[in-house]
Amino acid sequence: MKKNLYLLLAAALLSVTAGATVPHRIIIPDIEGYKTLKGELHIHTVFSDASVWPTTRIDEAMTEGLDFIAVTDHVDARLLKQKNRGLMDFDRNESYKIAAAAGKSRGVLVIHGGEISRGMPPGHFNTLFVSDCEAIGKASDAHDNHYDAMQAGLVEAQKQGGFLVWNHPHWERQAQNETRWYPEHTALYDAGLMQGVEIYNAFCGYSPEAHRWAMERGLALICGTDSHAPMFLNVDFAGGGLRPVTLVFARERSLGGIREALDARRTAVFADGMLYGREEVLQQLMQALFELSDVKYAEKKVTFRVANRSSIPLTLRKAPGSEKVVFPRDMIIRPFEEVTLTVYGLDNKKPIGLDRFDVNFHVLNFLIDAGKPMTYSLHFEIPKK
Repeated sequence: MKKNLYLLLAAALLSVTAGATVPHRIIIPDIEGYKTLKGELHIHTVFSDASVWPTTRIDEAMTEGLDFIAVTDHVDARLLKQKNRGLMDFDRNESYKIAAAAGKSRGVLVIHGGEISRGMPPGHFNTLFVSDCEAIGKASDAHDNHYDAMQAGLVEAQKQGGFLVWNHPHWERQAQNETRWYPEHTALYDAGLMQGVEIYNAFCGYSPEAHRWAMERGLALICGTDSHAPMFLNVDFAGGGLRPVTLVFARERSLGGIREALDARRTAVFADGMLYGREEVLQQLMQALFELSDVKYAEKKVTFRVANRSSIPLTLRKAPGSEKVVFPRDMIIRPFEEVTLTVYGLDNKKPIGLDRFDVNFHVLNFLIDAGKPMTYSLHFEIPKK
């Protein structure tokens, strides 16, 4: 009888395990002088209006290979649904405390954060690297006017040394017909109450307007899933999907290293196979992940191998400056794929006839500004005989 029971339990366990999906880990190499850290800067738990316990957020991050997360539960008293319903007794720092304790044992860095949620303008802001969300929430709740409430909360967060991010400016519930920068945002920006902007949010995708504002105003490029459900309900891991992440290029893997990188604006956003960032950062990243090897020179051609050493696909198109040589005009080099390329002169039956040449690509899925792909070059010099 016991033997049959054990067999039934084993069969049940195997069926559960077989149906489980282990997420693909996001692999992106370090760049020269910095560590490439992957993280989540906008996520919720049961301590505001989500369905996930804080420790689960840590388990998800660890499983997916993330280095850090920021728990950003809503700090406004009107959104503390669980507490208002009498289901829990806690203050507005509780989700961070639980997540931070779990993160310590699982190797995930946890940023103390919260979200101030008001109508437009000015909308929603995340407060990162703060020390007391209770004080921020109370400061905001003391005002009925959207702008006054937001300003008061952000001023309190600023006193605590917070890094302040405007969330999802393009969310359809607050930008029904157009994505706008309001005078209220200018006032907050001029007062030093905005250091970053969310250019990608998993609910509403990429915002070219927010990307443009970040470049014009020197704001950090930020991504967030804004997830309120378990991550496996939002990401098709079985189909090879990856969670959108903020990439931080830090001097060290620590909370201090992340904060220094945010202040220096060394961030990028990886989402839906696209990479968004400042050109100086994306050039270094391309150099780190695009490996050139096995170059062979012949009279009529040059061959070489290139390898993509990352989880980021590379969508390449021939760019100006390479008109005197012939190579594939359009190609996709998939994650961890290696390919051999051949370069000919304009007439592949004749010698190349050049002492040196450049192979120039537009990297179509690396945007250094709204609508502007990055250009990447490989330089070759023909050895003298």
